[in-house]
Amino acid sequence: MVITQLTPQWPPSGPRPINLKYDVPQVTALLELAFSEKLDPEGRESVHTSNSAFFLWQLDRDYRRLPPGYVWQEDGRIIGNVTLINTKTPGRHIIANVAVHPDYRRRGIARALMEAVLAQVRARHGQTVMLQVLKDNINAIRLYESMQFTQIGAMTEWRSNISRLRDIPPASFGDVGTETRLEIRPLLASQWQAAFALDSRSLNPDLTWPEPIPADFYRQGLLRSLRNFLRGWSQESWVTQDSDGQLTGIATISAEWGGPYTLRLRVLPEQRDKVARPLLAKLIRRLKNQPRRTVAIYHPDDDEPMNQLLHAANFSPRRTLTHMRYDVT
Repeated sequence: MVITQLTPQWPPSGPRPINLKYDVPQVTALLELAFSEKLDPEGRESVHTSNSAFFLWQLDRDYRRLPPGYVWQEDGRIIGNVTLINTKTPGRHIIANVAVHPDYRRRGIARALMEAVLAQVRARHGQTVMLQVLKDNINAIRLYESMQFTQIGAMTEWRSNISRLRDIPPASFGDVGTETRLEIRPLLASQWQAAFALDSRSLNPDLTWPEPIPADFYRQGLLRSLRNFLRGWSQESWVTQDSDGQLTGIATISAEWGGPYTLRLRVLPEQRDKVARPLLAKLIRRLKNQPRRTVAIYHPDDDEPMNQLLHAANFSPRRTLTHMRYDVT
C-alpha cells in the first residue's frame, strides 16, 4: 500500500500565512540571500544564527500566541517573507526577517507583507510593534516611516576578543587623580531596584533587544545565584555613586557557559564624561582574568565619546541597527 501526502494548494502568487511545516527551507534560503548581500563572512554567520534563532523562538510555546508571519509566493516559489514574533511583554510584538528576493524588489511586495502582519496585530488587539533595520538601509527605513513607524535610535554591536583587548586609562589626559576620587565597587544586593531605575533612565527600553530588560535584571540573592549556576549563567555588576549615595553608573559582564561575554554600560547622561571611561576600564581589567572568549557590547550609535573609547580598547564595530516603533491606534 502506498501512502501519498498532498501538498497544500496555495494561490499561485501573493501573500499568505507562513506554514512552518513546508516553508522553512525556502524561507531560510531567501533570508540567507537577502541579508548576506552587504555583510562580511562574520556578519553573514551572525545573521544566519539570528534567523535560525527566530524560527526556534517561534516554536517555544511561551511565544506561540500569534501566527508567525507571512510569505509571498510567486508561481509556487517563496520570494518574500516577514516574521511576526510575540514577546513576553503583553501587547508588544516584533517584526523581523523582512526580505524580498532581489529579482522581485520595488514591486510593493515588502509593503504588502508589512500591511498583512500589522493587520494581524490589530486584529489581536496588539499595542506596539518593534523592528530593527540596518542604519544604512535607507529604502527600508523610508518604507517603514511611510507606514507610521518612528525611529527610536540606533545601537552598534561592537566585538573583540579578550586576547585582543587593550587597557585604557581610567582617567583621560589632564584628569590625573580622577580614578582615586571615583570609587567603583560591586553592586550591593539592596541596590537592584536603583540599578534598574538607572538603566531605564540612561537608555530607552525600546533600544534593548529583543525585550526590555526585566525589572529584576540586577536582583541578586541565594536563589538567583543558584538558578544562574544551574543555567551556566554568570553576571557581575559594578557601580559608581555621587556624594549622596545615588547611583550614577553601572557596568555589567554577563555570560552563558561557553558563550561570549556581553558587556553592559549604563551611565546617567549628566555623569557620562566623568563615569563612562573608568567603568569601561574596570570591565576590561576584569575580563583580563577570564578565559579567552569573544566579547560583545551593544551601545548607542550616537555616543561618540564611548565609540572612541571602544576603538581605543580594540573593539570593532560589526553593524549598526536602527530601532523603530509602531503604536497601534
